[in-house]
Amino acid sequence: MNRPHLVAIFAQSLDGKIAAHRAQRPSFSSPEDYRHLETQAAQQQALIMGAATLRAYGTSLRIRDPELIQRRTAQGLSPQPLTIICSDSGDIPEDLPFFRQPLTRWLWTTPKGSRIWRNRTGFEDIWVAADWDLPARLARLRSLGIERVGLLGGGRLLGAFLQAGALDELWVTLAPVLLSGYADAPASIEGWQVQGSLPQLELLECRRGSKELFLRYRVEWL
Repeated sequence: MNRPHLVAIFAQSLDGKIAAHRAQRPSFSSPEDYRHLETQAAQQQALIMGAATLRAYGTSLRIRDPELIQRRTAQGLSPQPLTIICSDSGDIPEDLPFFRQPLTRWLWTTPKGSRIWRNRTGFEDIWVAADWDLPARLARLRSLGIERVGLLGGGRLLGAFLQAGALDELWVTLAPVLLSGYADAPASIEGWQVQGSLPQLELLECRRGSKELFLRYRVEWL
């Protein structure tokens, strides 16, 4: 496989929504779910997130648990995973707290989006391509020695990776809320159209939390 192992890590309502409104961060996450997210993210060498999700949160995930950081360093990894932001437009406010986090930041964008960052210094590396061609981008990551990548969303980004057949696992937190009554509630996966056979999902793990269910699936492409 000429790409890293890709794991999508996300929480959703029981009716498949990830937030009440597109421009807002989810309001249903719990401390237990955050610990779960941090634990899964700490196993990855890089984390990929869409620009809309970054604008909604203002920050990316940062590993804070000293034990998780110690495990990473013992494995020869940096204390924090590499953070990759995907944005066609490159329209990411420079004053976001994200740019003050102790992270290594990369940007995946288009020629138009890269022009915004021509005289800015927020990203250590910028990958530019006229189209997204995810297989090529992921093959390049693998060539750099990055073998484990976590995908944090949002829904359009998850859909794009499914469209490219580039997901190996889903870590899904089911939260006890219903959000489809909100007019602009985004779905957990958007923009994906089935081409050929559906991928097969194998349930690997199901853990009951105090409020949520934590599910892990393997994605097998036929």
